[in-house]
Amino acid sequence: MKILSKITALAIVLLILTSAGSARQKPRNLVLFIGDGMGVSHVYAAMTVSGNTMTFPAFPVTGFSRTHSADSYSTDSAAGGTAIATGEKTNNRMIAMRPDSTVLVTLLEHAKAAGKSAGIICNSSLTDATPADFATHVPLRYKYRAIAKQYMNGTADIFIGGGRKYFVPAPDSSGKINPEEDVISGLSRAGYDVTYDFESFIASKSNRIAGLMADDDMPRLFEGRDPQYLARATAKAIEVLSRNPRGFVLMVEGSEIDDAGHSRSTSMVTEEVLDMDRAVAVAHNYALRDGRTLIVVTADHETGGMSITGGDLEKREVRAEFSFTGHSGVMVPVFAFGPGASEFTGIQDNTDLFHDMYRLLSLDKKRR
Repeated sequence: MKILSKITALAIVLLILTSAGSARQKPRNLVLFIGDGMGVSHVYAAMTVSGNTMTFPAFPVTGFSRTHSADSYSTDSAAGGTAIATGEKTNNRMIAMRPDSTVLVTLLEHAKAAGKSAGIICNSSLTDATPADFATHVPLRYKYRAIAKQYMNGTADIFIGGGRKYFVPAPDSSGKINPEEDVISGLSRAGYDVTYDFESFIASKSNRIAGLMADDDMPRLFEGRDPQYLARATAKAIEVLSRNPRGFVLMVEGSEIDDAGHSRSTSMVTEEVLDMDRAVAVAHNYALRDGRTLIVVTADHETGGMSITGGDLEKREVRAEFSFTGHSGVMVPVFAFGPGASEFTGIQDNTDLFHDMYRLLSLDKKRR
């Protein structure tokens, strides 16, 4: 019995030492999830419907992020995403640029300069504000064709979403097509395997894949979007990006949580949050095996002023009301798992999230 007690005590000591070492270890990889428009009420509504079986609300570290932009108490996705992607505030409707229109270097661009691979996944259009914030720079978020052209720069090694019509050249008034506007040909010349359906994207063997899944925005879940799309796309991106021994940074957006808030739809909120959580579970399983991957889940802003007014935990039912159809100025939640996760506790500005990730990934060190 004494020998068994000593063995048990030694095992506990070793476990504590191992855990402490893991806590000090810096991540090699980052998977950043942005639930567009996702506030605390959105998360708790989904937790209720799931029967508290979700992945990211169970992460060991939680915090809050302040979201105001440079020119508004209530940010839009362009400015909110820019703050997370670059560490600086900008005006609403601006993409990875300062208010004076000077360019801000994004987290993915820093990662590429450090020799890492990078990826973007969304279930809206790739030219929408949040994905654009991480790979492009325009003074106005509605310059969709200018955004699409900048994907040829190669900031993202793998990207998937909608918005195909902005990558295809449009004829001018005389009916002629300017070859410089043909982004798809440019992507092919840059070494991308350009795919137009999901199974081709999944089957691609390339280290550079462009997935153009819909002419405009992708369908919402209630419109028929594959409920495994975001999870499978995340798995594929991790498979491709993890081939790089220097590591990777992947941004995954749960895009349609925002539209659910704008639509004041409680059922759509819960469906879209749970959809993103399925993708988080894929990243979490990888992080558990890998041991060098940090996962951060947050939002760019809250949409709808959602309040939970009642529900039934046993029946997995929730009732909610929305105070309006726009973006509120409330803080949004932050959840973190993996090496460096403790940096994301407490209340931070959204710009601080960038600086935490930048520092933890050692992106300030030049590639050798």
